[in-house]
Amino acid sequence: AAAVTGSEVMVKGILPSRQGDSAIIDILTRMGAQVSWNRESGDLRIKGGDLEGIEIDAGRTPDLVPTIAVLGAVAKGTTTVVNAEHVRHKETDRLHAMAVELTKMGAKVKERPDGLEITGGKLHGASVHGYHDHRIVMALTVAGLVAGETRIDTAEAVDVSYPGFFREMERLGARVRVE
Repeated sequence: AAAVTGSEVMVKGILPSRQGDSAIIDILTRMGAQVSWNRESGDLRIKGGDLEGIEIDAGRTPDLVPTIAVLGAVAKGTTTVVNAEHVRHKETDRLHAMAVELTKMGAKVKERPDGLEITGGKLHGASVHGYHDHRIVMALTVAGLVAGETRIDTAEAVDVSYPGFFREMERLGARVRVE
């Protein structure tokens, strides 16, 4: 969220891990966010800036694809996600879902058999479908931070992995209303 809004956030307790999701730290750095990480204390500070599109191999990080798609939608240039065919077999076809929903928000997204090509630009608010998929809902929420008023159906899906997600977003300054 900080990376796309140009704000700053510190997350505590992020220790080195073999989990694929930890690759987001390197991806944010490569895209141009200012990232500082104390691996001993677990303090991770992220400050947004002008993000640049990059190519990302999602072979080992399939769960990051929705987040990467949002980053690409606001970055300058083109972000290409490759080696992600397996993402089609998660809770939903996440490649297709992100292509369709980000397009509704004004992004230029080309869906490929094994990935996405996203040309960054300005997003606008829209009514989007969350596909009953916690990662899709959370990613679209972050997109909504820069797009403006965004309505996401099936938002209750966040309870699968992060029941306090919307409260935390509010704590960080987002205007969220759960209906």
